Amino acid sequence: MDFDEETIKFNQIFHPGAMEESMAVVAEQKRFVYYTSADTAMKVIRNGELWFRNATVMNDFSEISYGLELIRSVFSGSEGERFREAVEDIFPGTIQRADELLAGWEKDWQFETYIACVSVHNPDEDQRGRLSMWRAYGDTAIVVNNTPMTAVTDLLAVFSIPVLYLSEVELIDHLAEITDAILINRKYLQGLGQDTLVSYIHNMLFRLAIATKHPGFEEEQEWRLFYRPTERQSPGMTEETVVLGGVPQKIYKLRLADEPEKGLHGADIPSLLDRIIIGPTEFPYVSYRAFVDVLSGVGVEDAATKVVLSDIPLRASA
Repeated sequence: MDFDEETIKFNQIFHPGAMEESMAVVAEQKRFVYYTSADTAMKVIRNGELWFRNATVMNDFSEISYGLELIRSVFSGSEGERFREAVEDIFPGTIQRADELLAGWEKDWQFETYIACVSVHNPDEDQRGRLSMWRAYGDTAIVVNNTPMTAVTDLLAVFSIPVLYLSEVELIDHLAEITDAILINRKYLQGLGQDTLVSYIHNMLFRLAIATKHPGFEEEQEWRLFYRPTERQSPGMTEETVVLGGVPQKIYKLRLADEPEKGLHGADIPSLLDRIIIGPTEFPYVSYRAFVDVLSGVGVEDAATKVVLSDIPLRASA
């Protein structure tokens, strides 16, 4: 994972901690996990595709709106004023331009962002999974390697970012860190020009809006994959209208393949898959055999060793 100097500097100022978290994924060889139903897991593997759903229909009903509300509250307070003063000292009128840009994009962020959610997988969960995730999201976990998440490319137009779990007080502290960095790097930012500074602030607000969640969800350790078709089309996505949970909706399907020329790196199922963990279910052995067969059918070697039955003694709900 190699970043150019400008990207590093931008993240250090406007996204404190984000680059370090991304680098830790590589350094610590972290894996990710997708908790879902057995039915959805089967479709992911058989079809070689991951579905991206509109943010407004995700399990957490406050997706994106929570981040936007937090932005309004914190940026209207004293730390927000300090931030504005630091920015205006570099280029007067920058805040007005950033506000106008936000006003033009806010609804689009909220209603035209498509996301898929994965979590950091901890090594001590290899044989059991995570109890809170079984309870919230389903009975099957697809554990994957980090190769697609760590490839630095924008060819695919699908991006991944770690979620921030922030209360209002915590966002105030986060914004204070950003403002301090702006003050320290005033000359550097001035040398980039006002247009770039406006763009940087807009990017900062976008990240806070789409990837900030209530601290009560922190144990999920979520990373968010997002796609913004109104901004850019992806060569790896196909659009379809389906009915899920009785709700007609548009989804986007990301092809899971190894196509570096299109921005897909090691994302085919045999390369991507680390293991399947079967969670609480009434018929664990039957599920085990079914997933072994499906994995074998898509070319996964030693499929029988790739499927694990969770040892958490939780009775599946009827």
